[in-house]
Amino acid sequence: MIGVSLGAHISGFVGKAYSGKIGRITGLDPAGPLFSGKEATERLDHTDAQFVDVIHTDINALGYRKPLGNIDFYPNGGTYQPGCPQTILGGSQYLKCKHQRSVFLFISSLEQKCNITAFLCDSYVDYRNGKCTNCDVLNPCPTLGYYADKWKNHLIEKNPPVTTAYFDTSDKEPFCMYHYFVDIITWNKNSRRGFIRIQIADNTGNIAESKIDSDAAVFQQYRQAKILAGFYLDFYSISKITLTFSTNNVVGPKYKLRILQMRIRSLSDAKRLHLCRYDFILLENIETSFRPIPCYENDE
Repeated sequence: MIGVSLGAHISGFVGKAYSGKIGRITGLDPAGPLFSGKEATERLDHTDAQFVDVIHTDINALGYRKPLGNIDFYPNGGTYQPGCPQTILGGSQYLKCKHQRSVFLFISSLEQKCNITAFLCDSYVDYRNGKCTNCDVLNPCPTLGYYADKWKNHLIEKNPPVTTAYFDTSDKEPFCMYHYFVDIITWNKNSRRGFIRIQIADNTGNIAESKIDSDAAVFQQYRQAKILAGFYLDFYSISKITLTFSTNNVVGPKYKLRILQMRIRSLSDAKRLHLCRYDFILLENIETSFRPIPCYENDE
């Protein structure tokens, strides 16, 4: 069963009537008003079917905030949805766009123009700060939508059998954002806090800039700083990377980072080659571009 808004809870009631024997229930932004705070018997619950997956896109208004299924997906944190009006000047779309986004995300998964990868995580903040990117060939991250049940056995074996997943999307169909994980090891003796703006380019001149704004990273000598990047375009072959370091300080001295190693790896395609660059300097607020090379074997 697939239920939208109120229909998600109705699907749960049907599941309860069949003692949870229904194979799967998908809840698309289950309704929040009148259901928030209710007991499991009065709303959708992970026990209502053999597998329950939920997509939350409007948790601050029309949708339900807390997890309800075996896996609960929170695109863009479940609140702001790119491409939706942010003020009442957007008319009726301001009221319904975020709530309906769950439906269009699910439809996108049926069309399979691209796979939307999600990351198992306790919070959107942790995801944004690169703390939940342990996806690899042996332990792939779940995919949003129709094919989420490929991870059913792994998810329902948890105790309790529930988990949350976070990710970001683009602003229009098919909504895919291609995630990369960037780790940087610096030589500076003094710690530095700052931000890294990341751009990638391919051989044809296409350029994409990361759309993920994470908290300031801490760069410490010989320590790995982890940065999550997300692009609206995906380049199978990256020919150039541009990094810009900034502390966001308006006054005061400008700093530089001495980079021992920078590595970038695709989280959307775990089989893709890891790319590196070694021994270079980033001057604050100055773009530094370079051609990446395959990482040394002992860096993998």
